[in-house]
Amino acid sequence: MVAQIPIPQKRLVELEKYRESKFPVLELKHFLCVWLRVEQDMPATEIARAVGLHEVRVRVIQRDFIARGKDAFSSEKRGGRRRQLMTFKEEEGFLKGFLEVATDASLLIVKEIKAALEKKLGREVHKTTVYRILKRHGWRKLAPRPKHPKQDKEAVEAFKKRVT
Repeated sequence: MVAQIPIPQKRLVELEKYRESKFPVLELKHFLCVWLRVEQDMPATEIARAVGLHEVRVRVIQRDFIARGKDAFSSEKRGGRRRQLMTFKEEEGFLKGFLEVATDASLLIVKEIKAALEKKLGREVHKTTVYRILKRHGWRKLAPRPKHPKQDKEAVEAFKKRVT
């Protein structure tokens, strides 16, 4: 067997940069996870080592390919609100009912919004869900609290007497 000429480190770095710039790397890796299994009959551990992914990830990609076909190779990011209660537009419509109350400088109470949301959805929701909806639509708390919770009443009265 003929001895292979060793590839210098400088060339390996150059090759890695070229590979990442010419191909969508993630799609290529996903393709190789399936192709190496089919064509070369390689086990997941060897494929993982060759492609640079974790063994479990290789199995997940192969399973996705079996389930979804070539769409499993796409490099689209997962993202999104997958467990949303309502779409953004539905939330917008829901909050329109409270917009009039909020704009005429009345006090808008989150408890009331929560009750209306629970009635609309037909199930209980946590109060942070309401706060997240309000934040998502640019609503914010503007009213200052009337007094500090640890306020000393005697000190306040003494100050009032001293000032007047």
